[in-house]
Amino acid sequence: MCKRWRFGCLALVILLGLVWLGFNPPGQFGYHCFGLTVYSGIPFPAVDVVVHANGLPGIRGSKDHRVSVEEFDQLIGHRAGDYPDVVIIGTGYEGQVQMDGGILIRGYGPIVEVLPTPQAVRRFNELRAAGKRVAAIIHSTC
Repeated sequence: MCKRWRFGCLALVILLGLVWLGFNPPGQFGYHCFGLTVYSGIPFPAVDVVVHANGLPGIRGSKDHRVSVEEFDQLIGHRAGDYPDVVIIGTGYEGQVQMDGGILIRGYGPIVEVLPTPQAVRRFNELRAAGKRVAAIIHSTC
């Protein structure tokens, strides 16, 4: 009886894990709502998410409503293998995030798309599915 119970619990955990990954696939944004973003199956509650062009996620250093040129330059990197084709900036659910002017007026660098967070995560997934190297800064709240 005890072995059957343990096997049932293990099977349930595996099934739930597969369902979770089905809705939150590796290398893409999955479930997201105000204050919660899931990337590659990893939930990021109440923080802003940074995704580098190589697909590795991180937590944005500050919950600031401004993306600086320095933060942008750090995201895009300067090594050929790290350089994204496109950078997506998710401005939050109410569009509160602003960018330093120097980011958008450059005559060089990756394409920059600035979108409200729900559209930004969809666009990120579309570009990744199309084989583009995409980096992102996603503001998870306002």
